Amino acid sequence: MTKPPLPCCPSAEAKYVTELAHVYQFDFDLYQCPDCSRHWVYAWREGQGGWEKTEPEDADKMLGLHGEELRLFMRSWAQAFD
Repeated sequence: MTKPPLPCCPSAEAKYVTELAHVYQFDFDLYQCPDCSRHWVYAWREGQGGWEKTEPEDADKMLGLHGEELRLFMRSWAQAFD
């Protein structure tokens, strides 16, 4: 699957950081821009996907939480997608 360019630095190749919890039928993965260090979540579902803006505090939580805590956080974070 080819991802579109990052919104922050279109010429940069996004660096995969970690897989996040799957909620609302979305597959979420955390990426980081190698040029400006901004984190982005790539959200994918049924052949469609895109970059979602991620605040630094949210990226920190995504990196620090695991298991059920991460799933609950992602459920709250991704409410707008459902």
